[in-house]
Amino acid sequence: MTTRQILLSVELLVLVVCLGLALSVIFSKVSRLRREARTAIALAPVRGALIELAAGEPEGFPVLRDARGETADAIDEAAVGLLAKVRGEPATQLVSVLKDHGALDRAKADATHRSTVRRAHAVQLLGLARVEDSTALISEALEDDAAEVRASAAYAASYLADPWLAAPLLRSVGVGEGIPAGLAADALLEMGVEIAPVLRAAMRNPAPRTRMVAAHVAGAGTFVQALPELRELIGSDPDVTVRVQAAQALGSIGQDSEVDLLTRHTQSDQPTDLRRACAQALGRVGSPLAHDTLVDLLADPDPRLAELAGESLAQTGARGVAALEERRDQPAAGLALVVAGLRAGGR
Repeated sequence: MTTRQILLSVELLVLVVCLGLALSVIFSKVSRLRREARTAIALAPVRGALIELAAGEPEGFPVLRDARGETADAIDEAAVGLLAKVRGEPATQLVSVLKDHGALDRAKADATHRSTVRRAHAVQLLGLARVEDSTALISEALEDDAAEVRASAAYAASYLADPWLAAPLLRSVGVGEGIPAGLAADALLEMGVEIAPVLRAAMRNPAPRTRMVAAHVAGAGTFVQALPELRELIGSDPDVTVRVQAAQALGSIGQDSEVDLLTRHTQSDQPTDLRRACAQALGRVGSPLAHDTLVDLLADPDPRLAELAGESLAQTGARGVAALEERRDQPAAGLALVVAGLRAGGR
């Protein structure tokens, strides 16, 4: 076979593969559209009752509960979408419809199905429906091999708000990709003060993302019990991002006792991002104890650090504002006064 024939064969093979992919996409889209059309047709007779139920008018509940076959399947699919949008009695009644149709029992079975898609859908439904005895299944799903299943389980955990899920959730967020840090943090914040010991332990986890999320939640939830671990993180964690998050958490907790530690980490021998975070955290604490440090930082060679110091100084009270007025000719001080004025005008 000549070189020309080989090239022609390769081009033909590529063309066939591209044609196959195009046909696969078209087939998939057509199948989806046909499935959606069938669902719409099956749902049409009860759509009004479903909308009314979601709006808090339960007159159509018996019709929805007693539906069977394709109509029941269509109702279940629509109800799952509505559960993320409604609360209170309408949500309770939607869950009752799903239970009567057997959807919740099927979800429990599918939570361990070999299909990744079915596992992900199942754990998401169990969370949306707040199925109390599904905690163990969601805990297992948080450590699933598939990233999309772990993400669905984290989403479910935010609805269940069961403190027992805090430990597996924090372990999972540190394993590869799959669970966005923000989603994990939101779920943890729903679990209440009982997770304080778990957060403290997580700040010693080998995974930086786990330590970072734990530090963020400790600050956002004002977990004073976690102050010893946060102090340790800001001073010695090998990951600068974790140290920055610890600084922000200390600022959010806002105790005067942390001013000295935050001040030490604004010094020039510290990483730039950490210095900036500590300057900002000092403003959140709002303590006059930070006054001298913040005044010195107004002249720092890092312009962004100087700006943050000015904004923080304005938050420490009248003495801080007076110091800014005295240094109005400095760019950072002048900008801080403008920002403070805009904020005051917007109140």
